[in-house]
Amino acid sequence: MKHHDVKYSPLGYPKPSGDTRGTVKKRIFLISLVIAIIFLLYTSTNLSNPSNPSPDSDDLLDFEPTTSTLPTPLPNFTNPIAIYHNGTKADLLLTEDSDRLTKILPVSHVFIASAYYYPYSKSLGRNAVAINMVVDSKNFLVDHSTYNFIGSNSTHSEHSVAISQSEAIKMCRYAPVVARGNSVDGMSKLEMESDGQKVQIPFKMARYTAPKPVIICISPQFVAEQWQIFLMHVHVANRFGAHMHIYIISIVNAFFELMKEYERMGYITMEKWVKMKIANSETPYFEMNLNTELRNQAGALSDCLLQYKEAADFIAFFDMDDVLVPLNYPTYLEEFTAEWGLQTNATSLIYGRREHEFVKAERLSEFSFHELVASLRSSLTKAGKSVVKPHLHNSTWIHASHRENQTTRRQVASPRLIHVQRPVQKHGSNEIKALWKFDFKAFNETIREEDIQAIEEDIWRVRNISIIAEIGKRLPSVDYYFPIVFKCYLDQFYGRALTECPNAEKCSLPQRDDYKCIHTDAQYFSGPTMKPFTYHFSNHAVWSKNYGCYQ
Repeated sequence: MKHHDVKYSPLGYPKPSGDTRGTVKKRIFLISLVIAIIFLLYTSTNLSNPSNPSPDSDDLLDFEPTTSTLPTPLPNFTNPIAIYHNGTKADLLLTEDSDRLTKILPVSHVFIASAYYYPYSKSLGRNAVAINMVVDSKNFLVDHSTYNFIGSNSTHSEHSVAISQSEAIKMCRYAPVVARGNSVDGMSKLEMESDGQKVQIPFKMARYTAPKPVIICISPQFVAEQWQIFLMHVHVANRFGAHMHIYIISIVNAFFELMKEYERMGYITMEKWVKMKIANSETPYFEMNLNTELRNQAGALSDCLLQYKEAADFIAFFDMDDVLVPLNYPTYLEEFTAEWGLQTNATSLIYGRREHEFVKAERLSEFSFHELVASLRSSLTKAGKSVVKPHLHNSTWIHASHRENQTTRRQVASPRLIHVQRPVQKHGSNEIKALWKFDFKAFNETIREEDIQAIEEDIWRVRNISIIAEIGKRLPSVDYYFPIVFKCYLDQFYGRALTECPNAEKCSLPQRDDYKCIHTDAQYFSGPTMKPFTYHFSNHAVWSKNYGCYQ
């Protein structure tokens, strides 16, 4: 079996001349050998270390280095016949719209978003592996495809086959897929195998403890600026006993700092969600982000499910602007448990969403939960969002899993999610009101006064913390990206039949010198050309100050 490794292209060195050439070559070789040995010793514990990084260790990777350096290759990727970073020929990137759903390619390109190892799983068994990826779904039917992988520990390796399930939609070439199988005890190395070749990929240990029994997974945020909606949601979630796990692509600077403080206080976990990139390809491919639904939102929610599969009692899959207030119970845990008791064979709970608008504070010092609730107005209902018992699911979609039997979904009549999709500015232009027209009437959901008061007190306590008060002075007071993205969505796919893969990749997002964002970035790797699957992936994600305000 051939084993092709991956590394970045080396720096070009000028060739020495004359009699010194052999001496210089020896020196370079010796220096390179020493550096390689040190690097391998350092990184061999990091690629597949089966432990969850603590927030402190994660902070070490928070920001990219200020000087430009070559990214570090993964350990053991030192084969001379290597795939090089950014080595793709331009003519291999296919751009013809008429071909994107029909063209058959030599190989199916796969981007691995994440992979998890479970020493024990209630639903997956012992030494389980789950691989979360997007797969070219037009070369062949991806549903129930199998993927070969090799798990290794310190003494031996085991070849296994992972079965899969897809959350595809027909208008996108790439489909979210989760594949799962079982491997060796104490797995320390994971490789994908195809066509007699293999490539090593990073993986994480699944979580076995959670901050709270209910986890709310928030779909990926980009050019995020609506800090008022975040404050509403995070304090409501905290009041009713949930921990928010928020996926982030890009976010305005001050809002990022605010979230970081909430993460330090234990209210939330911030998860870096990176763009998908093909570092190198020797065969044709379609650009992944443009041809994947909504920034691979289904993949992010499936990642959250896989992370907390053994740790949480319930997992909710919401957007940032989906806020659930229990009606008959003091906590989410009691609410969800009671609903399941009414239909014991349920595979999920579906909470309907009602459109709402509210008037938002312009400054953190003015933010009042009482005033926010008083300004809420309700409109029509729309497609709901799901809450699951994690052992019943291995993947999910934006609203609910396509792999689920719809007859076993429990439709919860009340309460409904308060979908605060139309925030109104006190003094801004409020373009959103002209773009997104609804007939709003009196607020028709229920929030108990004692809950409003408790949430208000929690907000007051937090906003009076000195560092948060200082950050509050720099939070945006008017909308900038929100109406731009909303108009782009309306022009492309909101409220109409899909004619293309829905996402914001074609949206024009103007950059401003006075309005900066934190954006995720990572090191990207491509494996050798393998049939039927060629694998691409990232590692060592960072928060970047230099990327810009983009999806």
